[in-house]
Amino acid sequence: MPKTYKENGKTIVRYTLEEARKLPRLTDGSRADAMTDEELTANALSDPDNPPLPEEFFEKAKRVRLEDLLPETKERVCIRLDRDVLTWFRVQKKKGYQTAINAVLRAFVESQERGKRT
Repeated sequence: MPKTYKENGKTIVRYTLEEARKLPRLTDGSRADAMTDEELTANALSDPDNPPLPEEFFEKAKRVRLEDLLPETKERVCIRLDRDVLTWFRVQKKKGYQTAINAVLRAFVESQERGKRT
């Protein structure tokens, strides 16, 4: 049973992962399956919330392997993360989700450092 409560004047409904998986889908996959590649591309290009990535993005992007990002030593910290973000990592990486979170943070830091050099 989802938990409902008020926060800052808004009604918040929290679901467990199992409850969330039972919710009806918000997208119509059959509609997309029926579209041609050209129609899908035109639809994506017309979406103002999903603009195409510029070529500069791909010039700076690089593929990252998790093993390349692991430091020799780690420091234990306490960090607060949004529940849905933590759940996503736990579902994706049953073992090693903390390492995956660290890798994402490291990739972000490196991208910021590269941005300072250009």
